[in-house]
Amino acid sequence: MAKVFLDKIPATEHIESVVSETDKLPMGQWLSLGKLGDDGESRVAVPATGEADAEVFLADAPISYGDPHFDLGTYTLEAGKTGRAFHLQKGDVISVTTDLVAGAEVGDALTVGDKGLGFKKAGSGRGVALLIGKENHGFDGDVFVIAIR
Repeated sequence: MAKVFLDKIPATEHIESVVSETDKLPMGQWLSLGKLGDDGESRVAVPATGEADAEVFLADAPISYGDPHFDLGTYTLEAGKTGRAFHLQKGDVISVTTDLVAGAEVGDALTVGDKGLGFKKAGSGRGVALLIGKENHGFDGDVFVIAIR
């Protein structure tokens, strides 16, 4: 049920249009950027493997137009479709469903999750973010609040 909420993101945040040529991409996937896509505007992206190649964070904004069967929790960006990903920067605050954070508690430093999905507790150092809170979002359940470093 991966969901991402952009709590405190400036209007000037750099957003990339991304497309994967082969993979379905879940919300909360860290991506590594490559060449321009066939449309000449999007960037071809592949799942990141760790902090070293994690350049953008997928937080797409799908529109369902009232489809009663649409479920944001199971949404994935299909291969060949264009989505949006953010160059997160120091001071940004996001919330993610608890399935996107592995083995961490409030106050822990976070790094890029396994296979580039979400976050996990950093083994050492500052990591890329700090887990600053846990809240209940009602319908969406519990979420972790994360401050980007």
